[in-house]
This record gives sequence, structure tokens and C-alpha cells, in this order.
Amino acid sequence: MGKNTIPALVVAICMAAFCHDLAFSQKPTYARLNINNIGYWYRADGHSRYSPNGTQHIIYPEGTSTATASDGVIWGGYAYLDAARTQPAPGQLFRMGGQFRGTISFQAGKITGFGASAVPQNPADPEVRIYRIRRDYKRMSTSELRLDAAQVNQIGISLATDAHISQVIAQYEKDWNEWPVQNGAPYIDRNRNGRYDKPPAFSDKFTVDSLIAGNYDEPGVSGADPNSPADQVIWTVNNDLNPNSDLFATLPDGIEAQHTLWGYKRTGALGHSLFRRVKIINKGGVDIGGGQKAALYLDSVYIANEADPDLGDFTEDLIGCDTLSSMVFIYNAFARDRQYAAFGIPPPALGFDFLQGPRVPSPGDSAVFDIRRVYGWKNLPLTSFAYFSSGSAIADPPTSVYEGALRFRKMFRGFVPDPSTSPDRLYPFPPNITPSKFPLSGDPVTGSGFVDGLGTQYSLAPGDRRIVLSSGPFTLAPGDTQELVIAYVGGLGADRLSSVSVMKFNDRFVQNTYDGLFQVPSAPATPNVKIAELDERVTLEWGSDLDRVANSENKINNPGDYRFEGYNVYQFPSRSSALSEAKRIAIFDTPSDPTVILDEQFDLKSGQILKVPVQFGTNSGVKRVFEFKRD
Repeated sequence: MGKNTIPALVVAICMAAFCHDLAFSQKPTYARLNINNIGYWYRADGHSRYSPNGTQHIIYPEGTSTATASDGVIWGGYAYLDAARTQPAPGQLFRMGGQFRGTISFQAGKITGFGASAVPQNPADPEVRIYRIRRDYKRMSTSELRLDAAQVNQIGISLATDAHISQVIAQYEKDWNEWPVQNGAPYIDRNRNGRYDKPPAFSDKFTVDSLIAGNYDEPGVSGADPNSPADQVIWTVNNDLNPNSDLFATLPDGIEAQHTLWGYKRTGALGHSLFRRVKIINKGGVDIGGGQKAALYLDSVYIANEADPDLGDFTEDLIGCDTLSSMVFIYNAFARDRQYAAFGIPPPALGFDFLQGPRVPSPGDSAVFDIRRVYGWKNLPLTSFAYFSSGSAIADPPTSVYEGALRFRKMFRGFVPDPSTSPDRLYPFPPNITPSKFPLSGDPVTGSGFVDGLGTQYSLAPGDRRIVLSSGPFTLAPGDTQELVIAYVGGLGADRLSSVSVMKFNDRFVQNTYDGLFQVPSAPATPNVKIAELDERVTLEWGSDLDRVANSENKINNPGDYRFEGYNVYQFPSRSSALSEAKRIAIFDTPSDPTVILDEQFDLKSGQILKVPVQFGTNSGVKRVFEFKRD
């Protein structure tokens, strides 16, 4: 090896059981979550159907086909003028709000005031927009920025110019600096004083690392551990005081909805997932006649996540319901989907995990609310799953007439969306399986139980499915707040059915993350490697920066309390090579066991979850210097 030849090297830290809008605008209408392998478009008024050019919504895997054409949160309940529920609200007793496919009751902006004085915010207000932050935007590489610019402008990456990149940076900075905590946008109260203290501006001396090191507040989302924040967050607020709503022709019920979407920059299960929380607040401002306005008392309320999942070719969808994990999922009916085949991959699977339903009073219990545990309450679970399929015997309810709302009320409670004058009926079930409010609860991977796609009365032929995951009933009195948390989890296997297995495997980690109140393990500090080029050798040293060594080796990464185990040294064929292409050329680990670290991995060949070796040790002791003499 010549003196001036420097191979591509990396020093990696190993832990026991864990290794390591369109154009810039002052008022953007759309935002795109794109921090990992699942992409998501959202609009300021809460509309989540398609992207600005009308071609995408949920993209999975990132950079390939659309997996879902639309999805949204929708609710409905009986409206009264009094707490005793004796005076029905005039006009309509049953009212709905939210989104269903292409129709919404929302308009952008918050509700100002309360009760009779509540009014919708003027949509022309400069702060009425959608916000998107990424805490590492100052550190993004040129390639990351160019990809981001291409995605938000829906152009090829080769067409993303320096001007597009500048627009992306400017919007990130604007949204970071103007994050609307005053309107309900979430923030990380790292100093725990109960208010948002805006952090200093980023500079050469104040970086993203300074936020945690200096115990500063920051915009965004975290859970029980303020030092494991989400890497990218979207937030917007809207209301249903829209007299021109075309959602089932229902009247307003005075709800403000705050929408938060977030994701993590990961390559594991969290890299195939995103989270969505919708808070609904009963603020009022509803016209009750005679020139009067009020906040309504809502009773027997149900809230649901509905979706029109078009996994590639929309005519080939199948669905399933995993009752053990409260998840509904979409997969492909055939081995090949032409949309995904264009990218050289088999059909993936996408799951909608119902992580958290509304809270109801329950002495002695506890619930999760605002990613915190509260006592004297419990969260309602997923109480029913309903579906319909375009053009089938169980078809779409009408969207622009009140009859559609009454049919949707049936689905909220787990019944077929028959005409409102018909008696409630459960979905058809196969012989010898007791009907319930959770149809299609079999296992498509093994073909056992109640599965979709058989072409029978109870198992429709493949087609264009829609799904409704509901929870209730509960009350929503004036001033009350409820929230719903859903995870979107993808999986890509070797074929359509192993994709379902991979998706369920990823969902286990998603559920654990929620159960741990979003304490997300983070990688330890990167070693500060110094390089000395000598005659026919290269020396790497990373022990002289004592602060960095301490941060790398002494940090405990929750949840799971992962401990430092050692360093690996790799040589890569090139700078752009993946770790799978690298050769491990040195191991410096602690003298204590283990010498082999096992972890659960999905095996594509067998379709099974297996414990496989992920790290190997020598128990030779930790060193922080390596001399490289040969290729």
C-alpha cells in the first residue's frame, strides 16, 4: 500500500444486544414526512389524500409506489345542548367530523375563544399553515438535501437544483423558529419548568448536540425520555366550523383538531414506521339558531382511523385484522403487482396499528395521554373493525348526503354499512366461526382462520378495499380533549406473504416503543477518529478526546439499558458502500462475555423470526488505536 493511498475505514461502536412544499412559501399548504423508509403527504386543513400533484399519499417503501391513497381520522356522536342530554341539538342529532376519502369537514386554523364566543381563525392569518421540522437540518448532507428537495417538489433527483435545496433549508429554519407552541404544537420541555423556552439559534458553536447537552427545550415530540426526540415532525391545526362541509352533509360540532405526525431516522423497524396523533377539542362556536352559538355536549361518540389503502394496483388489495396487536393490515392478492414490479420488488405489506384510543374515567386504572401516564383513567381499545370494497356487495356509503353518516355510524359500531333503515348486522363469517366485530381475523401467511380474498359472501374477491378502525363510545363535553394514536408500519419480504410477516415483526418493535412511552434508543456518540498517514501505513486513533470517549462508552441507552461492549474497525470498498459490503478487520471489546451477540432477525428464506449472530467478540480488551498496514 502506497503512502498516499487511504482505504475507506470506519470505527463502529457495539453495544450488547444493540449495534450500531412544493416551492418555498410563507404559507405552505402541504408537507411531506420523509425521514425514513415510509413517506407521507399531509395538508394544512387535515386533508390526507394524495400529494400536491394528485399522485401519492403514503409511499412505501420510500421511492417506490403508493401504498395508500388516503386516510384520516373521523368521529361521530349525538349532539345535545345540555349536560343532561335532554335537548337535542337543532337540525341533526347525530353529527360527524373529520375526513373520509376525498371529503373533509375541516378548514385550516384553530378555534379562538370558547362556547358562544368561539370563532374559527381567519385562514389568511400568516400562522395558518402546515409546519415541518427536522432537528438535524443544519447537518444534512448535500445528497440528503437534494433528495428532500426532489421529494417535496415531486421531481426527479437530477432535477433538484441548488435553489430547491435553499428553499428546503429556508422552510425548515422558518418552521423551527416559528414553531406554534401557542396554538398547541408539541415541544420538549427538557428543563421541566412547564413552559416552552425557545432555544438559541443554531450556529457554529450551538448545534443540534447542544440542545441535549445544554438541557434546552426544543420543538417536536419526545416521550418519557426528553433526550430521545423524534427526528422529523409535522404539525397542523384545523377546525370543523365550516358551513360548506361536504362530509356526509353533517352540521358542525365545534371541534378543533390538532394533528401531529412524526418519524425516526432509523434503519430497523422504526425506519419502516411513522406515528400519527390527532387531538380533538370540543371548543364550540356552533350555530344553534336564533343568532346564538354554543358548545355542544357530544354523547355516544366513536372515533376511527379510516383508510383507502391502494397497495400498488388498487384492484388487488386484501386486508386482515390482527386482534392480538389491534392492527389492521393491507397486503397483495397476487405474487406480482405491476406497480411494484416496475421497481423490481415484490408487493410489500402495510399495517395500521391502533396504539391508543380515547381515555375514559376508570378509578384505579391508568391511561396514556399526551405521551404521559395519567391515573384514574383507561384507554379504550380498538372496539371494532369494519370494511367495504368498491363495487362489491359491501360497498361505499354515500359521502355527500346525510344517509352516509347514518351508515357510517353502523361501521363505527362494527356493523355492515347497510341502509340506515335496516337492522344492524355483523359482517358475514365463515361457517363454524362465531361472528364478532373483528372480521378477517385469520392468518394469511398460514392460510388459517378467516382470511380475505376467497370470492365468497364472507370473503370477497380481491378488489379496492377501505378500512375503518373504531373505538368508543365516550363522551365529549364542552372543553374536553381526546386523542387517537396510530402507527403506520411497513414490511417488505421476499414475496407478498413474507411481507406480512416482516410487517408484523416490525410492529413488535413499534408496540414496544409506544409501551415505553417513546423512549427510543439512540446510538452513542461517534468516535472522534484522528488519522496519521505514515510510510506504508495509516494509524487511526480515537482515545485522546476524553469527553467523546466518555459519551461513547459510558452512556446508557434506554429502553433496555444497553451497555458498551467494544469497537469494530471496518474497511469499505468505497465511501458509498453499505456496511454489508465492508470487511471487519479488527475487534476491540471488553474482556467480559458475551463473545457472540444474538438478536432476532427476520429470515427471508425460511419466513421465520430467528435469533442470529449480529456481533462477534474476542474478549481481548478495549483499544482506541489501530495501525493499518495492508489492504
